[in-house]
Amino acid sequence: MRVFLALMFLVLAGVTRAADSGSDTFTGHYSLAKNPKSAFALDVLQKGKTATTSFSAANDDGSGAAPDGDGEGTLTAKGELAFKWTDTFDNAGTAILRRDGKLFHLSIKVTKAAEPRALKFYGDVTLKRTSMKPEMSTR
Repeated sequence: MRVFLALMFLVLAGVTRAADSGSDTFTGHYSLAKNPKSAFALDVLQKGKTATTSFSAANDDGSGAAPDGDGEGTLTAKGELAFKWTDTFDNAGTAILRRDGKLFHLSIKVTKAAEPRALKFYGDVTLKRTSMKPEMSTR
């Protein structure tokens, strides 16, 4: 009986760990949780403690600037993904992606503003992961 209980414990522990394996990675495709006037998509490909990112932003009506960008980063001690980015308008900055339950918060800071029309897409946004696989190129 003890052997059976020990085996059941190991099986349950393995199933629990497998279920949690998706929660320790940021790999995936993300889109805005709410915002009817613009679109923002982020893709992350994490390998160990490093990750590559790519993003695309646009107004829903197609007007104005529509930056695409990418970057590289690492996991922090807090379990967040911190990365540096550049976009197609030569803007640059830093960002931090944090998990909050089923939602994710992305804080994008601009350190180099070359094209002011694209800056409206940066700041703090709330994202939802729509796929565990990136859809855009992440280098």
